[in-house]
Amino acid sequence: MTEPRILQIVHDHPDVTNGGTEWIAADLTRALRRSGAPTTLLAASTSLSRPEMAPGSLAEAGEDLLLRTGRYDAFAMLRLDGSGWIAALERILGRTRPDIVHLHGLDRIGSDVVAAIRSRSRARIVVTLHDFQPICAKDGLMVTSEGALCSRAEPARCRQCLPELSVARHALREAHLKAVLSGVDLVVLPSRFAMERYAAWGLPREKMVLLPNGVPGRAPALPVQGHRFAFFGNVADHKGVHVLLDAAARLAAREADLRITIHGGFTWSAEAERAGFEAALARAAPLAHNHGPYDRSDLPGLMDRTDWVVVPSTWWENAPLVILEAQRSGRPVICTGIGGMAEAVEDGRTGLHVPRNDPAALAETIARADADLCRRLAANIRPPTDTDAMAQAHLAQYRRLCQEALA
Repeated sequence: MTEPRILQIVHDHPDVTNGGTEWIAADLTRALRRSGAPTTLLAASTSLSRPEMAPGSLAEAGEDLLLRTGRYDAFAMLRLDGSGWIAALERILGRTRPDIVHLHGLDRIGSDVVAAIRSRSRARIVVTLHDFQPICAKDGLMVTSEGALCSRAEPARCRQCLPELSVARHALREAHLKAVLSGVDLVVLPSRFAMERYAAWGLPREKMVLLPNGVPGRAPALPVQGHRFAFFGNVADHKGVHVLLDAAARLAAREADLRITIHGGFTWSAEAERAGFEAALARAAPLAHNHGPYDRSDLPGLMDRTDWVVVPSTWWENAPLVILEAQRSGRPVICTGIGGMAEAVEDGRTGLHVPRNDPAALAETIARADADLCRRLAANIRPPTDTDAMAQAHLAQYRRLCQEALA
């Protein structure tokens, strides 16, 4: 059977932005290619990463394509590029002739791309929702302006976070994005939590399928020691780095015998967050250290030099890639016991849950996380789905959609 031709589209390229969505799209593309399925990865690119490119122009990044985008309405999730964007899309569709177009979210790609593809191609359209941006216009975090978790989105409630926009604007946004997502052929969710959240929002269940993310395999990890803790990811408030550093400061005051290392950069952080991070890091000395950004190829070695991975996010999360990467390395995770984190980590069996935004509780959990507990929890960890298995699961869905189109 001839494999379908696949076009993967993502909002940025992992060579530019070290984010989970970018890596999942790239890993899936590479695994599909290894399996023999002709697959192209198209990544949007902005003036920040490619200032030399004109909006609407194309460039190559190895086997992948970069499309320089222009203006974008983040609230409405609509492209404002006009004819340049459409002309570029037509060139890409003509070049790749896809049977499947797989969108990794709508951010920066634009919700209007679905109608543009429909009118110019017979390809089946798949969307993976890696976050909650269609539901929540506040970066998809589903956290209120007061810092409380939000469990449902309604136009009147949403206006409390974005009061400069009318209830009618919020209602129009919701209706538009629901219509766009209901009109694609398949919506992929990487966690049950996300599936239930989107079903409650109003997406048809018959459109949705659960396909867990995968991570590349690796050699067996080194044995644990028990007292080394690490954070991996973007240094931003919603990732809970400040909670971890506050906990570290409490442990430093008790002269605890452990080490906490921060691995990550300030890709999305404002200057105020940077200043707050540096001050919190100083208060957590000498326990906490900032390693800074890392290359993904270095991650297995960095995981080998830690015993516990801490994921103290203050938002729901969907299916955090860092948890899969920790489990691939046989490292138990200490995480906030909500949302996609709680689904991925079984409290007391493969890791430990802590209350949200509670540095005192996190400090106590870290203090009791010794080598014996680490080894006991690590023994229960099952390797996560690898990228080749992820690709095969997606291929099965692509084939089904193509067969249905021929019926």
